[in-house]
Amino acid sequence: MKPAAPAAPRAPGYHGDDRWLLLWAALIGVVGALATVAFHEGMAFTERLATQHPGSLVHAAEALAPWRRALTPALGGVFAGAILWLAQRVAKGRKQPDYLEAIAIGDGRQGVKDTLLHSLSSLCTIGSGGSIGREGAMVQLAAATGSWIGQLGRFDGDDLRLLLACGAAAGFASAYDAALSGAIFIAEIVYGTLSIRRLGPLMVASVVAEVTVHQALGYAPVYKIPPLHVASLWELPLFLLMGLAMGALAPLFMVTLDGAHRLAARLRLALPLKLALGGLVVGAISIWWPQVWGNGYSVVNDVLKHPWPLALVAAVLIAKVFATAATTGSGAVGGVFTPTIFVGALLGLLAGSAAHALWPGSSLPVVYAVIGMGAFLAATTHAPLMSFLIVFEMTLEYQLVPALMLSCLAAYHVSRAIRPQSIYHEALHRDTANEEDVVDSAPPPVSR
Repeated sequence: MKPAAPAAPRAPGYHGDDRWLLLWAALIGVVGALATVAFHEGMAFTERLATQHPGSLVHAAEALAPWRRALTPALGGVFAGAILWLAQRVAKGRKQPDYLEAIAIGDGRQGVKDTLLHSLSSLCTIGSGGSIGREGAMVQLAAATGSWIGQLGRFDGDDLRLLLACGAAAGFASAYDAALSGAIFIAEIVYGTLSIRRLGPLMVASVVAEVTVHQALGYAPVYKIPPLHVASLWELPLFLLMGLAMGALAPLFMVTLDGAHRLAARLRLALPLKLALGGLVVGAISIWWPQVWGNGYSVVNDVLKHPWPLALVAAVLIAKVFATAATTGSGAVGGVFTPTIFVGALLGLLAGSAAHALWPGSSLPVVYAVIGMGAFLAATTHAPLMSFLIVFEMTLEYQLVPALMLSCLAAYHVSRAIRPQSIYHEALHRDTANEEDVVDSAPPPVSR
């Protein structure tokens, strides 16, 4: 009988057993949450500096003269691009992956200077009205804290990547007041599995971060959704149809963003000029539709509480898609997760208005708007479980569950059949062999 093979040596960062990872994850949850708070406060300062109107970026845009509304995002793009150019010089040609890439195919390491410079660039873009999500940069910063703490603890390999993922989950939970969704976001999109070894630390980091930001520090949830309910289960076929439509439209949204990236890549402009051009497009659109400024929180909250003319809903929806494409295509640092929620909410509102016109006894259009948020997320991220959970955590309405699950699954399957790649495909499958070819081009947006 052969003797048992000796156990493989543990990595230097291994600390006894996996239970230690839960303690490290809790620490990362606190530090990652504080990092997102610091970014949030930095955003408020940048917005006041750029617009002299604290609060909602949309309200700030409405208060500005048309010429300032047009030029402010462009000026912010100049500063954001200059900081990115500086980051490239500091990196000396070495390209740092974003957090999704570092978790999926990287070594879990994030540079301090590069992360901070990219966060500062994101502040300039978003604070000046860029149509991009601030949460992308917040999650990137929180993820980096997980990497830095892991390196201080002498972790490496899979454990370091897991601690980086814990930071990302903490950032997500802090940004959206959604502890469970923060863990599932990383587990479903990056790992593609709900392995308990990974899910446990992710959930600890998410819960600790959510408690730190929203319970201990008192930050309010970003979406203020009124009590909602589905009028009748006979409406389920309508929610199914809406999910199918969302699944068909999501690839068009992703193609639009991809097309903007390709178009911007063909422009032989320095980074400051390229980001300024993207900001100028946003500014020009905002002359007529100031609602395109920022990530869209205030617009979504407004349409959920007050009726909008359907023509205005359609116009703002189209304008937001092009403004987001211009911002992300220019290479600005930020995320598209929140703009995706924006698009899903307005598409759902249009679908709900049509359903209510045909069947006056059906649910209110805002019910379709909320479920549309989840369905469009599922269609773009190819993560139906996370998409269902985040909307459920926002509403805590059990009565919405059947319609929400049905719409998310329908949207996911249709979108994946049309376009097998999700909106995160490039970040998760980027060919690292070609890094040198892209060093001098604009970096992709932080995946969010």
